[in-house]
Amino acid sequence: MTGIIYGPPYLFPIHSSSTYPILFNPLKHHLAALQDILLQAAPEAFPTQLLVLGNSQMDMYHGPLSVATIFQEIMTGLHGAGIASQADFEAWLAGKGGYADMILSDGATWILRLAANQSAYIHLHPGRYSRHTTRIKATALKTVLAYRMKQQWQQLPVGSLREQINEIRQQLALSPLRSLAESEHLRRVMVIVGVRLSEEI
Repeated sequence: MTGIIYGPPYLFPIHSSSTYPILFNPLKHHLAALQDILLQAAPEAFPTQLLVLGNSQMDMYHGPLSVATIFQEIMTGLHGAGIASQADFEAWLAGKGGYADMILSDGATWILRLAANQSAYIHLHPGRYSRHTTRIKATALKTVLAYRMKQQWQQLPVGSLREQINEIRQQLALSPLRSLAESEHLRRVMVIVGVRLSEEI
């Protein structure tokens, strides 16, 4: 069994005796894959790479399963349900109100819908508020990822943590932190991403 991620739109076809083409965006739904992709970017190209995150919210999986393992378990679940074609998949979803959920080995719930893409008709994304999944604002994630990369490149601005964050946000054309709730959300994202913190925001 093999699989390759193509980008964009990041199709991940799973090859076995039956093929289950899955439409999945790791940049918005799989934190480890997102960080792996961004780590390949040069410092000068990094801000441009972050633009793909948009400006809305996303359900980000940050559990232990790799993208490949998630798809292998999805494929096994579909096979167990007797689904071997797009027609089977459409009929299966029709009997479930248009979407289905599947709980994987780590306890996380994933949602399966019908994609408009005919060659990758299984649209996959993590369930909202599922285990190992956090609803994250794109602006917070951009800030935290930029902070993490500047920390790694030893390019952090001089100043307190809040001053560093606001300077980075300015570089990303984002407004400075204004509320306690915004700061608390940013700190939660920093913990999820694995940013080392020595003070409060």
